[in-house]
Formats: sequence, C-alpha cells, structure tokens
Amino acid sequence: MMDGQHDETILEVRDVSHIYSKGTPFEQMALDHVSLSVKKGEFIAMIGHTGSGKSTLIQHLNGLLKPASGQVLFHGTDIFAKEADLRAIRFRIGLVFQYPEYQLFEETVGQDIAYGPTNMGLEREEIDRRVRDALDAVGLPQEISQKSPFELSGGQKRRVALAGVIAMQPEILVLDEPTAGLDPAGREEMFGLIRKLHDSRGTTIILVTHSMEDAARIASRLVVLKQGRIYMTGTPAEVFAQAEALEQSGLAVPQVTRILLELRRRGIPVRTDCFTVEQAAIELLRCKEGGAIC
Repeated sequence: MMDGQHDETILEVRDVSHIYSKGTPFEQMALDHVSLSVKKGEFIAMIGHTGSGKSTLIQHLNGLLKPASGQVLFHGTDIFAKEADLRAIRFRIGLVFQYPEYQLFEETVGQDIAYGPTNMGLEREEIDRRVRDALDAVGLPQEISQKSPFELSGGQKRRVALAGVIAMQPEILVLDEPTAGLDPAGREEMFGLIRKLHDSRGTTIILVTHSMEDAARIASRLVVLKQGRIYMTGTPAEVFAQAEALEQSGLAVPQVTRILLELRRRGIPVRTDCFTVEQAAIELLRCKEGGAIC
C-alpha cells in the first residue's frame, strides 16, 4: 500500500472525453476516453507535454468543464447528476491554478484567505480559526493577515493563494504546476508545503507538472498523459522501468535515469528504474561489486 493511501476510491473518472470547438474546423479531441481512479490519501503526479490533456482533465475533476461523454464520480456520485451539489463539491475538491497569486483580490491577506470559507456559509469564529490554521499550514506569520496581498513577495503571494484553498479544508487538493516561475529555493519550499499537507493532514493530492524529476521525488503514483490519453500509470519505479518507452515518446526522464539508460546501451547491466542520485549510487555500487563495472 502506498504511503498515506487507503482502499477507498473517492474520485473516479470514467471513460471521459472532451472536445474543444466541436463542429468547427478547429475541433480538437483534448481527452480521449480517459479513465482514472483516485484513492483516499493518494499523492498523484500527472505528467505530460503541453497539449497532452493534463489541465483539461483536472478541470473536469470539480466540474469546471463538463465531459462530452463519460462521468466524473465523487464518492460514487456523478458530479453532474441532478442530485449532486456541484457548488459543495467544489469546496471539497480544491483546485489551485498555475500562477494563483494573480487571483488575489481582497484588501488584506486575511480577507483573501477567508473568501472561500465565507462562501461556505461558516460562522465567523470558524472562519477566523481556519484563516489562522491555513497561515500556519503554509508557513506564514499570523500578523501578515492584516497586510495587503499586493505588498508581499511573489513566493508569499503564492502561499497566500494556497492558504485560501487550504482554508476550505478540501478532501482533494489539485495543483496545476504549483512551482511554475519559482526559483530553486522557492520550488523546494513549495514542494515541502505540499508534502507536509499530504503527510500531516492526509489530504489527497493531485499535482500537475511537466517535470519527471519533481514528480518522481514527491509523488507515490505517476499518471503520464499523451495526446489526450493515459499513456502509463504506476509508482515512480514502475513508470521509470519503462524509461526507454518514455524517452521514445519525447518525455524527459530524470537525468539520473538517462545516465543509467546510456550505461545500459553501452552494455553495463544496470537497472533503469532509479530516479534519484541515492538510488543510482546504490545501483552502481551493486554493479561494481558484481564486476560489471571496473
């Protein structure tokens, strides 16, 4: 069983297709019969080229886009069924878009974070508690709640935007390229926050990224999309065991994996399902001790 994962399926995409500009010369099949199950507590990274369908797929998960065919089920209920409360579902499946800091608009940080909980109809005391809790979760001091979000640094703005979604206490947190535009230190901080949310709160995470290295480092399951379809899925080790197929598809595997692939091509019998420096070092030592490397 994966870290933090239970057996309960909480979100299911069933045979979903989506067509942009249907019936026009610009018609494009963005999703082509995609099926995916998400279990409670999973940490999934969704990977693929621009145009592979990643962003289109995640916008179906809380009903921002409606499929041309197929279903999206949350706790077994079709989110577009008459009996479903789509507004309530959107509070439970939190979606953080790329560059979320551009969506900040209130006069103070506290008001911005409180926006979602206020729309949920919560009592003032509970809203205030959630604002404080969300600031703690993203590593920001409580006094920042009185500041204008527009006075903050780029990294702080992104944390505030994330806090605004966390304050709604979603069961599932969907993040579209959450480290886009951040420097290496900022990226590490953001990934640390996301990992903490998953580990300490049990939040189910679906992370969209174009970086295989980031995905392999942080997620317990990878979902690789290609031309609107799921190309492969599995643990990082299972996916990178098919590293050659990934490379042939133009998907950049982690640098460490590429080095091992090159060694394999040169006749050294190394495993190619390693994706961290530590794993590669152990594998190279194993080969050396076995006499495969002089």
